[in-house]
Amino acid sequence: MEMLQRVNPQDILTTRFHSRDFNTSRAEYISIRVRTLALLFAILAPLWIPIDFFVMDEGTFWQIVVLRIVFSISLLALSVWGTSCNLLHAAHLRLFLFILIPSLFFMASHLMFDGAEGEHAVLLGYAFLPLLIMALLTIVPLTLLEGAIFTGMLILLFILTKLMLGTMGTLGALSDLWLLLLLAAVALWVQMTQLHMLMRLHREATRDALTGLVNRRVLSSKLEQEIANNNPSLVLLLFDLDLFKRINDNFGHHTGDNVLKAFSGILRDHCEGRHEMGRYGGEEFLAILPQTSIADACKLAESIRLACHSYTIHASDDESQEIHFTTSIGVATRRPGERADEMLQRVDVGLYQAKSSGRDMVVVAD
Repeated sequence: MEMLQRVNPQDILTTRFHSRDFNTSRAEYISIRVRTLALLFAILAPLWIPIDFFVMDEGTFWQIVVLRIVFSISLLALSVWGTSCNLLHAAHLRLFLFILIPSLFFMASHLMFDGAEGEHAVLLGYAFLPLLIMALLTIVPLTLLEGAIFTGMLILLFILTKLMLGTMGTLGALSDLWLLLLLAAVALWVQMTQLHMLMRLHREATRDALTGLVNRRVLSSKLEQEIANNNPSLVLLLFDLDLFKRINDNFGHHTGDNVLKAFSGILRDHCEGRHEMGRYGGEEFLAILPQTSIADACKLAESIRLACHSYTIHASDDESQEIHFTTSIGVATRRPGERADEMLQRVDVGLYQAKSSGRDMVVVAD
């Protein structure tokens, strides 16, 4: 109940409202867990072969050996697959394959024994695979939509196997399906609980508590990523609220906080969905503009500067007291081969020039 009261339903239903940095972190989280489980299964699968040797006839034994080896190699390949771990679509594909490969093994082994129950089912050692995979899905943080897709996929593959064998109507198959559905319900609940907890921890680590914008650590990471991608036309905007200390001294820190919140709202209105922006420290804010010309960057900076002119804050202790604020802005476009720290130093020079030249202006760093 506590989770239901504190969670935003949009956060656990779909990924539509998740930030890019959270999707990156969650993708890495999912990929690492799937790769670890795939490696574990790849190691354990051949260990059942000696038991098969003692209880199966020679022809059946070699068939199941080949099947187990293919199963193990497939999972080993999945565990070492080198696609970037921080891409959400790659994490989804890994999870899809982790469900598909054991399900195909389950299907092939049952078809090989023609759905035989009792001794053969025990010898296979993987007759319980759908139930095991469903239980393991509880360790993956998924939205309700993602969880429904992946658990539904596993249930459909189970039903398809039973239909191919003509055993779907048997008491054993129906009881297994009922248990699978119960595990799916548990898996969905645990997945969303994990997602909620992961999102809370991520926000605490990456978001500025006052403004809700990303913090300096995320901005630095994003800038390093853009530099590593050798992104052309990369521009930085560094903002500083003019005479902010005077606002705090004259009207109190609560009023100063309201100014910071107001400015963060202006940044969201102008940058959200297109550029990464956040609180860089104190009264300084940074916007990272990839694939942006210097002319467009200056136009955006100027529109943000003018938006501040039309914003009015009321003093916390006197509602009749109106407070206006302005911002100085430094602009820098990346030079060939320039490092992140060099670019930040240069945009800071542009900001210093704007403040020393009278404040409330946009200056492009030389």
